[in-house]
Amino acid sequence: MQILEMKDIVKTYLMGEEEQTVLKNVNFSINEGEFISILGPSGSGKSTLMNIIGCLDMPTSGEYILNGNEVKDLEEGELARIRNKEIGFVFQQFQLLPRLSALQNVELPLIYAGVKEKERKERAQEMLIRVGLGEKLKNRPNQLSGGQQQRVAIARA
Repeated sequence: MQILEMKDIVKTYLMGEEEQTVLKNVNFSINEGEFISILGPSGSGKSTLMNIIGCLDMPTSGEYILNGNEVKDLEEGELARIRNKEIGFVFQQFQLLPRLSALQNVELPLIYAGVKEKERKERAQEMLIRVGLGEKLKNRPNQLSGGQQQRVAIARA
């Protein structure tokens, strides 16, 4: 089942008086269960494409269909729900809160989603176990290696 489709996606930015095309006629689809990689040199539009996929930005033109819905037709509240419930982000900088434990960092999006405390803690602990950090639940980010911090961010996503 197709969960994401991009058709002729174009993204332009106005740089002063000059228009710069960052994405030009991007076409691809992703089926349920598939994994993809976005590769390219610095400045090639990877982050711009990921911001569009994550509903953080909109294409200048083209069609972006997510779970059968044209994204440009969705209300801001629905886009916020999608970002909260359906799309996970792992940023280049992991954005972990330094005063919180690994477990508490993973719990954060579940708090915002309104998940009750008992279920939230169980789900966060399970995700940390799945990424191999079951022994590091109480560690703060500065007590973890860079790779471990990245896995906390993956568990949170």
